[in-house]
Amino acid sequence: MEMANLHNAVLADFTPVRVTKPVPQRITLELSAFGFAKAYCLNNGINDKEGFRRVHREVKEKFDKYALSPNHIKRRQLVFFPRLTDIRFTDGEFALAEPEFEYLQLFKDKSDPRGVDLKSRHESYGKVVGGCLSRMYEDGAQAPDDVIHVTCSGYLAPSPVERMVASKEWFGTTVTHSYHMGCYGAFPAIKMAHGFLSSSQCAVTPPKERVDIIHTELLSTHHNIEDFRAENIITMTLFADGFIRYSMYPEPVAREKRLPGFRILAFNEHLLPDSAEDMTWVPGSHQFHMTLSVMVPVVLKKHVRSFVDSLLRRLDIDFQTQKDELTFAIHPGGPKIVEHIQDELGLREDQVAISKEVFRENGNMSSATVPHILKAILEEKSIPRGRRVVCLGFGPGLTITGLVLEKI
Repeated sequence: MEMANLHNAVLADFTPVRVTKPVPQRITLELSAFGFAKAYCLNNGINDKEGFRRVHREVKEKFDKYALSPNHIKRRQLVFFPRLTDIRFTDGEFALAEPEFEYLQLFKDKSDPRGVDLKSRHESYGKVVGGCLSRMYEDGAQAPDDVIHVTCSGYLAPSPVERMVASKEWFGTTVTHSYHMGCYGAFPAIKMAHGFLSSSQCAVTPPKERVDIIHTELLSTHHNIEDFRAENIITMTLFADGFIRYSMYPEPVAREKRLPGFRILAFNEHLLPDSAEDMTWVPGSHQFHMTLSVMVPVVLKKHVRSFVDSLLRRLDIDFQTQKDELTFAIHPGGPKIVEHIQDELGLREDQVAISKEVFRENGNMSSATVPHILKAILEEKSIPRGRRVVCLGFGPGLTITGLVLEKI
């Protein structure tokens, strides 16, 4: 192994998995508004059809005002979401299909709009993720040296990843969990993977040639149809489920395998002051509860320029004079986040186009979003090898985190 490349690492093999067919956003809005109206009527003793129609109209007015429209998001993958057997809405009811499996049914008791409790939701999460992992690692798959499991939506011990590794008798594979960091979760996981490889190259641990990172974000597990606040309507129509696996290799191994990917160049991360309550994600009795302040884009816009300047200075890159030579992978936390950052940094449309497109086609998949953006950048032929890619992610804290890559 060349000494110059001893600690260089490459991200490659981005492999998304689709667990269920995405639902067009216009249908998710119709069904969500219907569910909210049903919940309100159950909780307030409204049993007549005219009363339901009145509540339904009022709920749809709130959705028209606050929900993410199909102009922002085309479709979303939502594992825990009702499926229509008939698109028509007649006599105050939709024709809904029963879930294929009982564990996919969060609202088993039709008289209780809270749905099943948090324990049951996590058990369902485990079953969905277990099936997803079997598709990521089919029979005969080569064992990685390490697996880092990233999620903010389901916690079990042992985790589905630990169960899979044990069942495959991958005795040389260790499992590490990187949980509850929300939308920026890919960044610390990539940093951890880099550290694992570096430790092995210093002989602190056995030699390693591949560290896998797995994202299993199942945000639909936590839908809450009782909360009529604007921020709950926003989050329920913004977030989507996302699943993706990718790998980190020492650069000589990646070159030997002729893998297209990204060389890792620099990391940085800041906690922003006076913003702790602007974004929270807290377990409750039936689901996790999110708060999402309207101040989030404002706070990020205030700090992003100085953060990017300091990140790029690590590589002796002057942002102002060299920004036109960069591509950006910006986590699209909402429909305006990328636009705010684009405006603040003075970026061209082509520099952020893939970040916007991944959001339009998938919604916000929490920590799985930036890896999907990187996959698209890697496959985009108009972005040449050698291009530096600035990745930006945001999450509770508020935390702003960054990563500079080079497409190879």
